[in-house]
Amino acid sequence: MRLKRGVVGVISIMVGAASLPAAATCTDRSKPLSSPVDGVTLMFNDGAGARVFLRQAQILDDGRVRPPELTPPVATKPAGTFGPTQGQVIYLESDGKGGKVVCRIEQWESRTYSPLERPQAGGGPGLRRDTAGKVRALAYRAQPAQERNPILGKLTPHYFMTRVDAFYHSPDGQLVEARMHETPDITVAANHDARAVVHDRLMFCARYDTKGRLTMTSGTNGPVSLSPAFQCSEVALGTAEMSSYRYYPDGTLLANLRTPGPIQDNDGTAPPEAQASGRGQGNVWFKGTGTAAAREDALFNFIPGQGLYTLTTGNMAFAAFDVQPLYEERTQGGPARLEYDFPSRPVPLEVIDDGFVGLKRYPRVRTYSHRSGLKVLEVFDANRSAPRQRQWRTLDLNRQESYNAKGGLAQVVHYGAAPRDAYPEDLKRYAEAGMLKVTPTTVGYASYRVYTYDASGKESLVFVCWQHDGPSNKPYRHFPWWTPDPTPKRSKEEALIYGMKNVANRCGTPDGKMVVQGLAAIDSYMAKTYGFDVEKLSYDEVR
Repeated sequence: MRLKRGVVGVISIMVGAASLPAAATCTDRSKPLSSPVDGVTLMFNDGAGARVFLRQAQILDDGRVRPPELTPPVATKPAGTFGPTQGQVIYLESDGKGGKVVCRIEQWESRTYSPLERPQAGGGPGLRRDTAGKVRALAYRAQPAQERNPILGKLTPHYFMTRVDAFYHSPDGQLVEARMHETPDITVAANHDARAVVHDRLMFCARYDTKGRLTMTSGTNGPVSLSPAFQCSEVALGTAEMSSYRYYPDGTLLANLRTPGPIQDNDGTAPPEAQASGRGQGNVWFKGTGTAAAREDALFNFIPGQGLYTLTTGNMAFAAFDVQPLYEERTQGGPARLEYDFPSRPVPLEVIDDGFVGLKRYPRVRTYSHRSGLKVLEVFDANRSAPRQRQWRTLDLNRQESYNAKGGLAQVVHYGAAPRDAYPEDLKRYAEAGMLKVTPTTVGYASYRVYTYDASGKESLVFVCWQHDGPSNKPYRHFPWWTPDPTPKRSKEEALIYGMKNVANRCGTPDGKMVVQGLAAIDSYMAKTYGFDVEKLSYDEVR
């Protein structure tokens, strides 16, 4: 190693990869700030553009999982130098397979210059300042934990260590743990920010199966735990954030499940009421769908220990056992999505492993978009391949179809208007036949029409709503509605005022016999008598 005065007047470190005698441990867990001496190779970089960092596991489009790793791969890179303000010391150890892995990274900063200060007018790096804002270098003091390494002993007069990231590997070189340790001088590096020094924090954990495949990671969205005593062996549902992986027999990824950890205070504890809900989210990839570069998948939500309760996918061939003839009229192309909800209870996660064939054993709600723009929801009972109910929705429930045990249509309730290409309705036919004797309300509030069907499928109109004029005690709307209306026209304002004072909403038989009156009473009657819009459609919905 040699020291060289750089063009900015600081000591730059020109160090080749320096190998030292073998030893059993890279970082001493009992003294993590002590720089190792034996069994490691040292490399250096400028701590900025060449910074080494932990890259989390990556799910590739072709189904493979790239395990967590430190990047860029420094073992094959030429030696670098410290920059004028900062640098990294990187320690390599044997991976057990003839190569080397990064086992420790130390962050160092210049005693004279700070990476947080503005560059000087002449272009030099910013000068370090004290708590009062005055230019002042950090004075040298003995650093026995670093100076025990003869190479680092030449650095300490000019640089000081602020942080250690320790990495632990399995015997075959797979990364299993990462911990972070700060030195007391971290507050100097942070421009004297008054904060606590983190002496020990578990940052990352990973587990693998006997085939070397990644099965679990923790610490993908922050520290595994804020508790200094927390260990990777303690990572479990409810104790830490987790991401788990399931595979097909050929090694491609079947599913990735993610669960949050508890909400923690800075000391690593939290009161019970502050804990996260514990619900998770995951993806499952379908075999033989999409392209080799981009398999189709489904996104689902689940409760650990109970199962999944929602699922959505762009794979429109999913769960073909539930497909009904109407499905041919779904929205085609574009952002079409198929959704499943399990309102009564979550479905065990084991259905993932059998390709979701087991979904038919559970109550479920299937949702897709119709070409008309309406949402279609089909309600299936457990072990049934035909829906018990079908709903057509915009913001409101516009049509509710009920089916008998044999799958035959038994009842339809219409509410409001619908696009012409959604479903048919011919009220005029009933009026011309003399069965409908009032002009039914077909838009807005209390616009219900009810049809029933016999065993042969014959339709009957059994219930309608209309507007009733109080002063005349007659239906308010002209009948039949398709013929000229001789009633004098009112302005919009006059009609509105008149309607508020004199017009009531009534519902009853098609011949005009009232059964119920008033908006609230009508809605309650429809729910109790015809079961309109009472179905629980999702797990979290309250009915």
